[in-house]
Amino acid sequence: MLPTSSSAVVLICLLALPLLLGADPATKESGGAKKIEIKDKKYSPAKLTIKVGETIVWVNRDDSDHTIVADDGSFGTKDDDLNPGESYKFTFKKKGKYKYHCKYHPREKGEIIVE
Repeated sequence: MLPTSSSAVVLICLLALPLLLGADPATKESGGAKKIEIKDKKYSPAKLTIKVGETIVWVNRDDSDHTIVADDGSFGTKDDDLNPGESYKFTFKKKGKYKYHCKYHPREKGEIIVE
């Protein structure tokens, strides 16, 4: 058995491995879902291409509230705020281009392309 400090070092190394291998944390697939992070009043990535049936999870990594509002009204947090640390997910079932924005930050925009 490893001493406690050695176990911690091993755990940290294992957790850091995806970053060291070049995994992009913003679009990292987590449980079959692609992730978009909200940070510095931006969606990252702002534009993402997925396939029909895939799920996207938006995670608020900012220090203020945000929303996700589809321009066509097909998805989003509606009237609920996404508080810091909270997430929202949606599964896209039809092909198309879906633009979205934050109701609080007019320059905060994104687009999902579903093929």
